[in-house]
Amino acid sequence: MKTNLWRFLVVCVVLALTAPSLIGCQPQPETTTEAPQVQPTEAPAAEPTLAGAEPPTEPEPVTLHVGTTYIWDTANPTFGWYNYNLRNLIYDTLIEWGDIDTFEPDLAESWTVSDDGLVWTFKIREGVTFHDGTPCTAEEIAWSLNWTIENEIETFSFYLANFAEVVALDPTTLQVTLSDPVGNMESALLLFTWILPPSVWDGMSYDEIMEFEGVAAGIGTGPYKLVEWVEGEYLILEAFEDYWRGRPAIDRVVYREFATDDVMIQALLAGDIDVIDMVPGPGVQSLESADTVEVLIMDSLFIDELIINSHENGTQPASLNDPQVRLAMEYAFDRGQIITLGYLGYGEPATTVLPTSMGDWHNSDIKPILFDPVEGNRILDEAGYLDTDRDGIREDGEGNPMEYRLYATDSASNARILEVISDGLSQIGISAPPTVMNEDSLIGLYPDFDFDLIYWGWGLDPDPDFAMFIFTCDQREEGGWNDSGYCNEDFERMYEEQAVTVDQEERRELIWEMQQKLFDDRPYLVSTYYDNIQAYRSDRFTGFGLGCGDILWKWCFLQGSPIE
Repeated sequence: MKTNLWRFLVVCVVLALTAPSLIGCQPQPETTTEAPQVQPTEAPAAEPTLAGAEPPTEPEPVTLHVGTTYIWDTANPTFGWYNYNLRNLIYDTLIEWGDIDTFEPDLAESWTVSDDGLVWTFKIREGVTFHDGTPCTAEEIAWSLNWTIENEIETFSFYLANFAEVVALDPTTLQVTLSDPVGNMESALLLFTWILPPSVWDGMSYDEIMEFEGVAAGIGTGPYKLVEWVEGEYLILEAFEDYWRGRPAIDRVVYREFATDDVMIQALLAGDIDVIDMVPGPGVQSLESADTVEVLIMDSLFIDELIINSHENGTQPASLNDPQVRLAMEYAFDRGQIITLGYLGYGEPATTVLPTSMGDWHNSDIKPILFDPVEGNRILDEAGYLDTDRDGIREDGEGNPMEYRLYATDSASNARILEVISDGLSQIGISAPPTVMNEDSLIGLYPDFDFDLIYWGWGLDPDPDFAMFIFTCDQREEGGWNDSGYCNEDFERMYEEQAVTVDQEERRELIWEMQQKLFDDRPYLVSTYYDNIQAYRSDRFTGFGLGCGDILWKWCFLQGSPIE
């Protein structure tokens, strides 16, 4: 996903924030915010040598090793759904997501918007080049955006749905004309729309785009170049000498893929790696006791949830479509135990699909439903689901037992969480034996919606649009973002209305109403807003920014440097 199923930000990563509302954090059209300058790393000047003396050796490159249990799905950004913090080191966008609630100039130095909200004019930086040496001016950026729209690029063309025209007025001026005004140009639409080079992608058919792999797919304008990737093993990035902010202080970033969290944690303690991108709750104590390791517990935009198959053509039992059954399941959903056993307390019970870290976008009027299997049983009794044969499992009106398939990926924490969920459901007469499987097998269930319940999660955008977008009807198609199969006309209407609502208070009211709709219909039982936990070798590196909620996110990563 983006956080998770189709794109897992990991990212973005894992929460309980009392941050100010995003509404007041958006950059104003005519102001320019300077990005933090990355000091170039220069080799020391060569010393004169005596005849016959050995010349000085070149310093070893500064290499940072990142441990993860999954690097990404593909180098091709047009259908790559995983590890957006890694892709963000390779590609730039017009506007950059900085700290968790700030948006900064990236390839666009500044921008203005017309009084009617339809014409946005961006001042493009001079002297920017792609990794292959070709220029990146307003002309290449206009080409990239138009190419994204024309080819309906799965991973980010939906952000540009209201873009009616994109033109370069000159090499440093880009003009975007919208079909309708929008209220989230800075906070959503341009944050993940990577700028790709025509030197690589121009002239390809759609099928060729979708089949394109290899290092060339990783050519962007970002601070690091993709050098090598061996699937399931490692990935190597090297600093881009001509990066417009200056050469990064860290010369190489090597991602290493580990089979288990435990092995990865031991590798950090042994000094074989320098950073763990996501530390599971059970690993925190052993890492905090190490003098050479810094453990970071940060706010994030991550949620975990129990997906309930809501597609009308899905393979779920008919009883699972009954709103009363879903309500009863809510009372059997023990969020406190899930957080205690699955996250070791590093999270808070969730209500809506927007976490509290999103400030005023989060509908605080929605109150949690506490674990109460007695109430769950009462609801099912009144709805006519009875255990007529006294085997502990209720049946529907046609005698079909309430037996559901409960899945998650095969991690130790997920196994514990599924046991909690399964036990809670059993207390209201529903059988849901837990089953864990590898990620590829789980994702393979989605095109046909061949499941009942799946425990998964998302790393969300800072703007609420994406979290709402994943419940729209069109996104149920293969390759889309809708993992529950939910489709509702009233919700669609509200989504379309919020997308073109410029007044932020009016838009907030719509977003709150949409959250209430999802809470009542329950395509998800949202379990947890969880903290993002990362760890790094503090004896080797220092200075990473913490405001992103992820030290591997470009804005914060580039502030890091080796300890001299």
